[in-house]
Amino acid sequence: METWKGKDGLLDVFNPMEKPWIKPNAASTERIIEQITKCPSGALSFYYNEDANPPEEVVTNTKVEVMENGPLLVYGNLTVTHKNGEIENKNKVTAFCRCGQSSNKPYCDGSHITSGFQE
Repeated sequence: METWKGKDGLLDVFNPMEKPWIKPNAASTERIIEQITKCPSGALSFYYNEDANPPEEVVTNTKVEVMENGPLLVYGNLTVTHKNGEIENKNKVTAFCRCGQSSNKPYCDGSHITSGFQE
């Protein structure tokens, strides 16, 4: 199940057909957290603003999975250095764009669906 689709989805919050595709004010914090924990790829995550503790680190070997007609999933702890020099730590699963259409590069934003990306 995709996080934003279906009767249990949060189309008002998560809709890759719109820009911006995440609208956090469209549902309660509790409801958004509940939906994020259902994300099958782990690409969505959250943290509490008042929580000074860093996100849980995953202790595992790094694993890369190529999704058919979709993103590149990288499992494990990563340090991503952006083209502007900003450094970002990612944990668990990170979805990287393969279609070149994402508005959130290097990350996947679901644009492969609307662009008809085929491997």
